[in-house]
Formats: sequence, structure tokens, C-alpha cells
Amino acid sequence: MKLGFFRNRDGAAAVEFGLIAPIVAAVLVGVATVGGSILAYSKMRQAVSSGAQYALAVDDDADAVADVVRAAWPTRPESATVTSVKACYCAEAPDTATDCSTNCSNGDYPKMYITVDASRPYTTFGGDSITLRASQKVRLR
Repeated sequence: MKLGFFRNRDGAAAVEFGLIAPIVAAVLVGVATVGGSILAYSKMRQAVSSGAQYALAVDDDADAVADVVRAAWPTRPESATVTSVKACYCAEAPDTATDCSTNCSNGDYPKMYITVDASRPYTTFGGDSITLRASQKVRLR
């Protein structure tokens, strides 16, 4: 009688499914969390790139560049931040910002850059909150 019990396969699929289902569910939640964060970062990054392209092609006004980023960012959350900073540097002091309207001490024009930054919080399925950040620095002259 004991050998018949061990040979019986009724319910084996249910037991196997019960063992595998939590693992499959954890993988699916992980894929959805990572995929969602990648999609959110991609949209934010594309908006930052649009702002940088606008600065290169049209206008070096930092506020206008930030407005372009906000307009180009679909589904931008209210808690997202966008900043755009224009700064100029001379070759003899590359780490010190200088006035963009005056020449450097050697007579050259200062190099002008705009840095576009964006960040947004992202909440995972587990309830954890992470901050996604994108930045791009472009030289205008």
C-alpha cells in the first residue's frame, strides 16, 4: 500500500505551481519596477536633451531652456524639478565662473556653457522611493 502512495502523481502540478508561482511573481514585479523606472528616466532624459538642443540652436536664456524642458517632458510629475544654469569660464581659470559679457584677461571671449538638470522621485511597487536624475552640459561658444 505504501508504494502506491509514492507512485500517485495526482496534484503534482498544483504543488509544482505553488512552489514556482512566488518566484515568477517576484520576477514580474521586479521587471515592472525596473521597466517603469527606465521608461520614466528615458522621458526625462529626452526632455533634458530637447532643452540642450534648444540652447544650441535658438536661445541661450537659461529660463527659456528650462521652459522647453518642462514642455517637452510628457507626464512630468508635479514634484519634478528642472534647472538650467548659464555659466562662462576663461581658459586661465577653468574652474571659476566669470561674467559672460566681458572678455577674459588674455582678450578672448569666455567659453559659455548651459547645464540642464532634471530630477524626479519614482516610487517602486515595494513602496521605496528613488530619485531619478538627468543632466546635460553644452558649450554654446
